[in-house]
Amino acid sequence: MRTFTGVAVNFSYSLIGKIISGAVSPHATEPDSHIFIFNDPQSRSQRTGLLLNSSSPVFENCDSPVFKLLGENYVVEKGDVILLTPNEGGTVLYEKKSRSNAVLVTNRCNSHCITCPQPPQPDQEDLADFSSKIISLIDPDLEVLGITGGEPTLNWEGLLKVVSASRKFLPNTSIQLLTNARLLKDFVKAKELAELAEGNLFACVPLYGDVDSLHDEIVGVRGAFWETVEGLYNLARVGICVELRTVIMQSNYSRLEKWAEFVYRTFPFVDHVALMGLEPIGLAAENIDKVWIDPADYAKQLEKSVKSLHRRGMNVSIYNHQICTLPKSLWPFARKSISEWKNIYFQECEGCKMQSACGGFFHSAQAHRSQSISAFS
Repeated sequence: MRTFTGVAVNFSYSLIGKIISGAVSPHATEPDSHIFIFNDPQSRSQRTGLLLNSSSPVFENCDSPVFKLLGENYVVEKGDVILLTPNEGGTVLYEKKSRSNAVLVTNRCNSHCITCPQPPQPDQEDLADFSSKIISLIDPDLEVLGITGGEPTLNWEGLLKVVSASRKFLPNTSIQLLTNARLLKDFVKAKELAELAEGNLFACVPLYGDVDSLHDEIVGVRGAFWETVEGLYNLARVGICVELRTVIMQSNYSRLEKWAEFVYRTFPFVDHVALMGLEPIGLAAENIDKVWIDPADYAKQLEKSVKSLHRRGMNVSIYNHQICTLPKSLWPFARKSISEWKNIYFQECEGCKMQSACGGFFHSAQAHRSQSISAFS
């Protein structure tokens, strides 16, 4: 999430607001501002406030909340949803122009994946209420919204609350639920979720191996493999679309072809298959010597796996990879999947004519990127 600094005037509590008009430029010669709307927690009514650039004077007779930006850090636009906290600054919770917005249901998780980029932690507040408030402010023309965690299904009532808010305020938006699907082995839960989502939800589920011992070792829970398999079948039974994912690492790259064969024969109903590069942050960074492998070293296994799935009519993509690390036959399957605020290109990429089609790097990949990176001239 993007953050910014500033000074709060006329309010001493946190505000979640939506930018509805105006423009702020750090180089403006005339005073300019954004107007934002928010639900006042004190008066319980909707009010307006001002977000000012650093050169704008604070209006002397203004009693509305004002947040004055410090420095040249223009980060918000019309349609964005922001959090303003006195003495701490601001955060962009939803970015109108982004293609990878998501809301959080819980920080808790029932797995402990060795590659987790966002390690689980105990909740300190009701994130479902917070996320529902964000959803209520988002413009309804949004194409896709993610629901993530932790593991969202651990806060079941909270997840249903967030899905319900999505259906109410974003009736035409597709909801992308990131889940390990273990708790969805309960058919009643899967059915309840499907009925509430009304066909506008698809689940993104990781399965790291074609054998239970491998998957369970990676997620740190014995029996997790078969719980996920049951959850996947229940999702299919209730009509929820599924994207099946795997993250490629040291312990599973050699079985990619067998994994692809297993996916085709066991889950022919999945709508999309994604083979993903590692994000070297969080637990992945802590376990980097165990998990990191240069994409160039598994290019052959990846190529055979993708071709095997594609030739059998399955919809398959490659996430989080650079074009120059892939055989040319795989370029049509590569996607620009890294969130904009995490995405970066390094010095080796300068002048590359393929950059517009390349997925780029995670910011955290400074020390762990392929030795085969080179610019196409």
